[in-house]
Amino acid sequence: MGSGGSANMFSTFKHPAVAAAFGLGLAAAAMAAAPAPAAASSVLDRVRAAGEVVCGIDQTPGFSRIDETGRPAGFDVDMCRAVAAAVLGDPEAIRTLRVNTRHKFEAVTAGEIDIAFGMTTWTFSRDTDLGVVFPVVTYYDGQGFMAWGDAGVATLTDLARVPICVQTGTTSEANLRDFLSPFPDALVVPVSSSEEKFTSFAERRCLAVTGDRSELAAQRSRRALDEGQWLLLPGAISREPLGAVIVAGDPQWFSVVRWALLVPMIAEARGLHSARLPPAPAEGAAAADLEMSRLVGGDPAFGASLGLDRAWARRVVATVGSYAEIFERNLAPLGIDRGENTLWRDGGLLYAPPLR
Repeated sequence: MGSGGSANMFSTFKHPAVAAAFGLGLAAAAMAAAPAPAAASSVLDRVRAAGEVVCGIDQTPGFSRIDETGRPAGFDVDMCRAVAAAVLGDPEAIRTLRVNTRHKFEAVTAGEIDIAFGMTTWTFSRDTDLGVVFPVVTYYDGQGFMAWGDAGVATLTDLARVPICVQTGTTSEANLRDFLSPFPDALVVPVSSSEEKFTSFAERRCLAVTGDRSELAAQRSRRALDEGQWLLLPGAISREPLGAVIVAGDPQWFSVVRWALLVPMIAEARGLHSARLPPAPAEGAAAADLEMSRLVGGDPAFGASLGLDRAWARRVVATVGSYAEIFERNLAPLGIDRGENTLWRDGGLLYAPPLR
């Protein structure tokens, strides 16, 4: 999908106190140990020069928000922090910009943001027509529906007789049109932003609302007065692989972002936790387990091909955590279960390549 925000293209948020001693110390060590940077056109150079990773977000509950201290938080924000930890040595060296779907991709190609998140579905047209690429899927979702409990809507087939709110300019709008094509009299209520969509639904200007199922569950948790007031209907009408979006034509930045976002998945698969990281092997010691050695910073050559230092993956796990930690911290409190977003061995779709 992709959800919108205010009428302005951007609203800017940054944590007022980036952890100076921790951040600057790690960043300095990372920079000193890292190999020479890539070509001048790389986003990696821009990020290093700015001293921050700029990430586009949309403030979907659980995925991105500004907490009570003014600090960005959420699943997507933690993914942004993973990149900052890998590249700059400091997970707090980020700046978040609220950007809506209409402007998200042009903001990436114009260099206004380094990475776009915000419930962004990987599709063929977006991947081939807009000058952007999708390095990795971070969340598997599907488009669903939520209805008022007293609207008499129990299944997807009941939706043809109630007005449905949908955000324009998103994959949700196109999927809804396809879904309703056999029902020419169905009433669609188009709105311009995610916030307007749920406000319209709460005010009963529509009796059903559609979007990614995680978005619907998060909004129900935040807004509904009681459990039966808003019903999340079973089933989905689409595949919605969500993840980061970056500019096309920059293979180094592509690899950096891809592997920084894969490390939390690999860490979960290897049983690692931010609070329980084994020490790196002694210098010169043979590694019995190369992948684990790389995860904990024990391989001296690891990171050279990315233009990073040897400890970049360790910093990601130590400061942001495994995928399970990120999920439990941000999405589980909203009643969102992991579903497809579990490891392959648990019946899910998370299957990261080996760190070898």
